[in-house]
Amino acid sequence: MSQLWIDAPAFDEMIDEAGRAYPLETGGVLVGYVASNNEPVVQHVIGPGPGARHKRQRFHPDHDWQCRRLDDIFTASSGRAVYLGDWHTHPDGRPHMSWLDRRTLRGIARHREAELARPLMLIGGGGPEGWEWRVHRYVSDCMAGFDIRYDVLDIRAYAA
Repeated sequence: MSQLWIDAPAFDEMIDEAGRAYPLETGGVLVGYVASNNEPVVQHVIGPGPGARHKRQRFHPDHDWQCRRLDDIFTASSGRAVYLGDWHTHPDGRPHMSWLDRRTLRGIARHREAELARPLMLIGGGGPEGWEWRVHRYVSDCMAGFDIRYDVLDIRAYAA
C-alpha cells in the first residue's frame, strides 16, 4: 500500500489553518520530495496566503505569495524540496474529490511548469470537532469528461 509521509508539525499547521478558516474553505501547497520507493514525503505546507479569498465551498489562494514561499523553500533546501500538490478543506463535508477537485488535479498533472506527472491532492473534511484527511494521487485521465484515475494513499506523520 502506498503511503504519504508528512512532517508532524506541517500536518498540525494544516489542521490549525483549517480551524482558523472554518466554516470557510481554505488550503495551500504541499512541498517535499518523492522517496526512492515512490512514496511522497511532505516536509512543508504552505498556507493560502494573506490575499486569499475564502468561500463556503471554494477558495482562491494568493498564488503569487505561495510561489514566493515555494521559491524560498526550494532555495533553502538546495532544490530538494519541490512542489508535490495541493491541500484544501471541505468544511462540514467529506474528504472526497468533487468534480472541480478532479479537474484541478488533472490540470496540475498537465501543467508543464509543475513538472509533476502524479500530483497529490490532500483534502480535509469535517470541522473543529475533528477533521478526516484523505490524500489522492493522480494516475491518469479516463476517456469521459473530467473523470480521472487516482490512488488513495495512507497518511503517516513523522517527526523530523
